[in-house]
Amino acid sequence: MIENILSVDVEEWFHPEALQYQFPTEIWSEQSYRVHENVEKLLTLFEEKNVKATFFTLGWVANEHPDMIRKIVDNGHEIASHGLMHRMVTKLTPEEFEKDLGESIKILEDISGHKVIGFRAPTFSVVEETFWAWEIMLKLGLEYDSSIYPIWHDRYGVPLSPRSVYTAIEKEEKSLTEFPMSTMKFFGKNIPFGGGGYLRIFPNWFTRMGIKSVNKEGIPAIMYMHPWEFDADQPKVELGKIQSARHYYNIKNNLSKLGQLLDEFRWTSFKETIEKNIKQTAS
Repeated sequence: MIENILSVDVEEWFHPEALQYQFPTEIWSEQSYRVHENVEKLLTLFEEKNVKATFFTLGWVANEHPDMIRKIVDNGHEIASHGLMHRMVTKLTPEEFEKDLGESIKILEDISGHKVIGFRAPTFSVVEETFWAWEIMLKLGLEYDSSIYPIWHDRYGVPLSPRSVYTAIEKEEKSLTEFPMSTMKFFGKNIPFGGGGYLRIFPNWFTRMGIKSVNKEGIPAIMYMHPWEFDADQPKVELGKIQSARHYYNIKNNLSKLGQLLDEFRWTSFKETIEKNIKQTAS
């Protein structure tokens, strides 16, 4: 049975792009912090199900909750970067991105005591016009990225991207591996299913079908989630009817839905996936 990949984008409830106008960085410190207790829910569930995950963590969050970062590592999970301040790559210059990513890596490594080898862009914002970001990731010593979504979306997406793991860039005998987010083929179209709002909105039979579909192709499914997606008591922000439904739908049942999927399939982290693949190649 294929081992699928489990990941968490560690950010606060006020960090999503949909809330950036209401919560500019200047007022973040004035908000109630809820990420710690929500990460605890996931750590408890992962321990109960005996699975490992990659926690793509904002440098800002790590600075605010260093003990949480150490606990994630102590529980056997991988720490990777989600950037410093949850800024979309599409809104940064290459110089700004290098500074943001470099600072986040240093913070995470200093706190965790482990080398950071992976990155996921906020809002999957590595798109065709920001492929230059891969070269910066390689320059900063990263080994993999998981920022490409092979779909069309109003905020992100590279519809023509490969759907399975591929080499994004090679330079001076170093390479960066891209792990695109999971999609299944349906009448020639790439259909997302692997987490976030898709996990909350779609019934589990649909997500289960997606996982089985990509596994049949020999591709590990990549599941992702945010701690706030398991927090029914978080402050609610008025976003308009459609956006509110997309952002808050089914949060109260999300932990149970995730638990069912963890029981039915095998799960591990990006780092363990890479290490096992290297061992298999060597043998």
